[in-house]
Amino acid sequence: MDCPLALLSPISTELEIPTVGVAASAVPTMIHSATSSCAESWSTSYSDGPDTGEEAEHDVSWEKNSDDVLTVPKIEPLEDDGFQMNEVKEAPRTPIPEPNAAAAPLTKMKRPRGRPRKHPLTPQVSTNKVAKGRSKTGCITCRKRKKKCDEAKPRCLNCEKNAVVCEGYHEKTIWKSGREKAEEERHKRHSLPHITLQPIFQGVETPEDMVFLNHYISHLSGVLTVEGQHKNAFKDMLLQMAVEHRGLMHSILSVASRHIDYDTPYGTKILGSNPKISLTSLLTRSQFHHNSAMEKLCEPVGNENDPKNKANLSPRYGQMLCLLLQTLAEGNPNGEHRVHLQAYKNLIQQSPPPDNAFLIFITEFFQYRVFADELIRYPDMHTPRLATEDWEPWLEIQPPRLIGVADGLFHYLAQITSIRNAIRANMAAEVDPVVDYTSLYRAAEIDSAIREWTPHWPPGDSRDRVGLLYKQMMWVYLFRTIYPPSSTSPTTLFTQPVTSIIPLSPTSQPHSARTPPASERPTSSHTTPPRAESPPPIRYPPHHDHRITLAVDESLAILDSFKPSDPVQTLLLVPCLVIGCACFAPVQRERVRTAIRTVRGYTGLRNCDRVGEVLEEVWRLMERGDWTRVWDWQGVARSMGLDFSCA
Repeated sequence: MDCPLALLSPISTELEIPTVGVAASAVPTMIHSATSSCAESWSTSYSDGPDTGEEAEHDVSWEKNSDDVLTVPKIEPLEDDGFQMNEVKEAPRTPIPEPNAAAAPLTKMKRPRGRPRKHPLTPQVSTNKVAKGRSKTGCITCRKRKKKCDEAKPRCLNCEKNAVVCEGYHEKTIWKSGREKAEEERHKRHSLPHITLQPIFQGVETPEDMVFLNHYISHLSGVLTVEGQHKNAFKDMLLQMAVEHRGLMHSILSVASRHIDYDTPYGTKILGSNPKISLTSLLTRSQFHHNSAMEKLCEPVGNENDPKNKANLSPRYGQMLCLLLQTLAEGNPNGEHRVHLQAYKNLIQQSPPPDNAFLIFITEFFQYRVFADELIRYPDMHTPRLATEDWEPWLEIQPPRLIGVADGLFHYLAQITSIRNAIRANMAAEVDPVVDYTSLYRAAEIDSAIREWTPHWPPGDSRDRVGLLYKQMMWVYLFRTIYPPSSTSPTTLFTQPVTSIIPLSPTSQPHSARTPPASERPTSSHTTPPRAESPPPIRYPPHHDHRITLAVDESLAILDSFKPSDPVQTLLLVPCLVIGCACFAPVQRERVRTAIRTVRGYTGLRNCDRVGEVLEEVWRLMERGDWTRVWDWQGVARSMGLDFSCA
C-alpha cells in the first residue's frame, strides 16, 4: 500500500514542507525515508523539474534490504560532547501574512460613560529617566568618589589600586519595629557604663563642702584680716596650699563649718538656698572634716631632710592655724587653744617653714594669740606660760598686719603679767607689802616705755587709732596691776565723786574743778525724777584714783569711733576685756557691752561671748564690793571654768 507523503508529520519526518501558496518549482523537493509497511521500495530526491539529469548522481536512494531494516545515515560527532539532540527545540516561527488575506478588523474602543470633557485632561507622561539599579554596599571611599567598588573585604581592591585609603564599609542596618527599638533603647539606658567625676579640689566632694568653701572665701577669710580683700593672706596663702594638700583643705572646711551660726538670718539663708542640704547633713559633714583634719595632722612628719617633707611643713602650720581659729569660732572654754599654741612653739623652734613670707605671717598670727593668752591664763603648774619677755621674731615682720607684735608693745604686756603674778603670789602668802620695791621699779620703767611707744601706720588707716587704744589699754593694765586692793581697807561708796578732772578725750572740753565726768553726772531736768528712776550708786574700790576713770572714758571714746563694718573690729576684743575690767560706772559697762556685740556681729567668733561672761561676773563682784576678786579677773575666769583665747 502506498503511503502518501501528506500523511507524514513535519516534526516526526524532519521534512521541509513548502509554504502554502508558493510554487512547487521554486522550492526543491526533499524526500526522506521512513519506516513504512509498504512492500515497494521508495526514494527521495531533489529536483527542479523535469530536468534531473545533472544532479542525478546526487540522488540518494534508500533501498529496503532483506531484513527490512532501515539504513541510518552516519552522524558526525560534535565539538560539544555533552550536546544532546533531544534537548534541541524549534524556535517559534514568524508568521508571514498572506498577500490576499483580508486585514483584521480594528477593535472598537469602548466609549466612556458620561458627557465628554470640554477640556480633556492631558495624560501625565513620566519624563524621569528610569535609573538603573545601583549597588549601595560599596566601601565608603568609593561611594564618596563615585567610583565602582569591587566590594572586597576587608579593604576594597579598587582603593588599593588607586592608592587611596579605604574607609571600610557601613554596618549593615537591620530593620526593627518600633517596639524593638524602644526595647533596645531601654536596654542601652540600663546598660550604660558607670562613670565617677572626681572632685576638682581634694576634700570638696559634696554640696555641704561647697557651702563651707563658699563661706570661707566670701565671709570668714575677710573677717580674720585687717588688710582688706586685696591683701588677704588667708586666701592668698592658705587656700593656695589647701588645693594641693588634702589635710589643710579638711581643716579649712572644718573651721568654716564651725563658724556658721545657723540660728542667725545668714545661717537660715544658707539652709534655704540649697534643697540638697539640711542642718543634719551639714553638722555630719562638719564632724567628718574635723576628724579627717586631725588624722592628717597626726601623721608622722618623717625625715626632715627630705624635700617633700619640708614642703609639707607649711600646710601643717596652716592646719594648726585653722584648729586655733576653730577654738575661737566655737568659743571653746576648755583651753584647747593653748594646746595648739604650745604645738606651734615646739615646732617652730625645730622646723620653721621654708617660705619666708608664710613664716612672717604665721609668726605674727600665733605670737599675737600667745601674748593675749596672758590676760586669761591663771598661773599654776598645769598651764605652762607661753609668752616670754625676751621674745624676738625669727625674721623682721614687714609689713606688719597686727598691733603689738612687730612694734614690741606686747613685750610690756608680758612684763606687766610677770609683776601681776608676783603680786598675786604675795597676796596668797600674805606678804606685806604685796607690791615690793622691785615691782614698783619695773613698773616705772614700763610706764616710761609705754609713753614713748608710738604707732606707725599710713594716714587714713584705722589701725592708727587702734594703736592709741592699745597704748591706753596697756597703761590701764599696768595701773590696775600695781594698785591691788587692800583686804583691810574699808569699802567706800562714792555717789558723786568730787575731784579735779582732765579732758576725757582729745576732742572733749576741759571740765572745771570739782566737776564729775560725764559718765558720772546725772542728767538735769526741771522736775525732780522719782526716787525709783534715779541712777544706781557707783561703787568704787578703796583709794580709788580717778585717773583710771579718765583713761577708761578716753578708751571708750575711741571704741565708739569705729564703724561696725570696719575691719579693725577684729582687733578690739582684747581692749574690751582690759578696759571692761576697769569700768566701775554702769554707763561705761553698757558701752563696753555694745562694743563686744559689735565685734561679735562682725567676726562671728563665739569667744566674744566668753569675754562678755567674764566681764558680767566681774561687774557683779564690783556691785558686791569684792575688790580682791575684781582685781584678779584671771582667777574669776578660772572659777567660772572658762579658759579661752580673748584675741
